[in-house]
Amino acid sequence: MTKVTQKIWAVILAALMMVTVFGALVMTTGSTTAKAATPIEETLVVKQAKDKNWYTFNKSNNKINYKYTGIAKNNLGWWRVVKGKVNFKANGVFSNSYGNWWVENGKVNFDKNDTVTYNKKTYVIRDGKATLEKDYKYKQYDCNDLTVKQAPDGNWYAFDGNTIAWDYTGIAPNGNGWWRIVRGRLDWNATGVFSNNNGEFYVEKGKVNFAKYGVVNANGKTYTIVAGQVASSANNGYSTNYDSSKLVVKGSGNNWYAYNGNKVAWDYTGIAPNENGWWRVENGKVNFSANGIYQNEKGLWKVTNGKVDFGYTGPFADSIGNVYTIVSGLVQN
Repeated sequence: MTKVTQKIWAVILAALMMVTVFGALVMTTGSTTAKAATPIEETLVVKQAKDKNWYTFNKSNNKINYKYTGIAKNNLGWWRVVKGKVNFKANGVFSNSYGNWWVENGKVNFDKNDTVTYNKKTYVIRDGKATLEKDYKYKQYDCNDLTVKQAPDGNWYAFDGNTIAWDYTGIAPNGNGWWRIVRGRLDWNATGVFSNNNGEFYVEKGKVNFAKYGVVNANGKTYTIVAGQVASSANNGYSTNYDSSKLVVKGSGNNWYAYNGNKVAWDYTGIAPNENGWWRVENGKVNFSANGIYQNEKGLWKVTNGKVDFGYTGPFADSIGNVYTIVSGLVQN
């Protein structure tokens, strides 16, 4: 046999060995997949014993499996089991081969949809199954695609089609108004300023009050409310860095300023007084061209040519169509 022939046979033998090894690996992998372990819960059933307690029994021999701790099932539900015995006092998040579950009085509550903290960990519960909040993927909603309606349980929820939008917190509509929603549920007790993707709104007892005008304090902030919605600072903004009663407006000609002591309050925007009246101030300087509704911490005021019009009582419509009720220059809530 020549050296060339020997090399050819060596190559052929090496190729055959690789095919044999690869085939063996494929067979082994296929065999492993085919023989995947059956979850232990499928081999157990929860039943009542002669001592009137409930245990996990092995289906194969009908004997109690005292080694099992987890969640096992019967035709009545899924149950928290500790060393073979059902613990009817268990409340919290517990696991089995299928994941983590929310348990109440020993039984998985498949109707639970909420966010809970257990053993210093926060879980999102959806239909009884618990997922660590850091691993949970919240669904994003457009409030305009939701509708608030009553469910068969008598409670009110935000629905996405026929499904409760459990992940939604914000404000959602129906034919009767806009409503404060927290994790899918209507919160009838909500009062304050809350938002959706249309803006920020003033809510009273769960419902947006579109008739609300004035200044409200909520969430540690002061808001100007116009027709139920938080107004932008472009309409009547002010700075809360000062108490307007401690400022004084002084000047001559068109150069009037709000002073804090002996210094101009350059960072103040709002309404400040002097002996001649109250004045619209913007960045420390009186704006004699201001006409409309403006604010300080005492409320919303009708301003004419830079000065609060204390003599005005009646309705007033601003340039964008908002209608206010004015009494002695002050917007009424």
